[in-house]
Amino acid sequence: MFGSILLLLAAQDPALLAGFERITAQEAAKRFTQCGLGPVTIRWNDPGEGGEDILVATTVKSASDEQLRCADKAVSYYTLELPPEIKRRFEVLRESRLAPVFQAQARSWLSARGLLSQLPKYKKGVTDDAMFTRQVETLCGPHAKGAFQSRFGFHALSPDWVQRELDPPDRGDEVLTCLMNVTTAVGFEFGFIGNEAYRP
Repeated sequence: MFGSILLLLAAQDPALLAGFERITAQEAAKRFTQCGLGPVTIRWNDPGEGGEDILVATTVKSASDEQLRCADKAVSYYTLELPPEIKRRFEVLRESRLAPVFQAQARSWLSARGLLSQLPKYKKGVTDDAMFTRQVETLCGPHAKGAFQSRFGFHALSPDWVQRELDPPDRGDEVLTCLMNVTTAVGFEFGFIGNEAYRP
């Protein structure tokens, strides 16, 4: 989930890539192999309109935390496919490194638009998700209404909302950026349903 958020945040605002070195997928793959985790291949993933290079290292048998931290920096902003258990550990380490960076950038974005002081409070397991997500939608404007209201629960963007507000391209980008920055700033996690593709 965090990898998807990373890519979407970067797509909405290239400045969010400031914490990453801009390198080619080939260079990222070369650096990855220097972490001692074995071979990696590059696969082009094209989910319709916007594609991306994905680094595939699914033959890794074991990995130390040190090797995974090395891989995190090596692959920069590219998506890295690993065996499921190793991937989970990789994502935890990656998130712990990037979460403070993204939170600071989200707060900066909100501050520049006069929204930082209006953030709704959120505490996981305590705050009512229904009430909180409605407050987020209200804060981000009328086009955000219904973004989190679907049968998939409050921690997923509504596919109906996505279809209504994000298609055709270049429509709703600011609203999606607002939703992501508000939720990032307060620590509310959400995901995306299926193979929805978002275009920058």
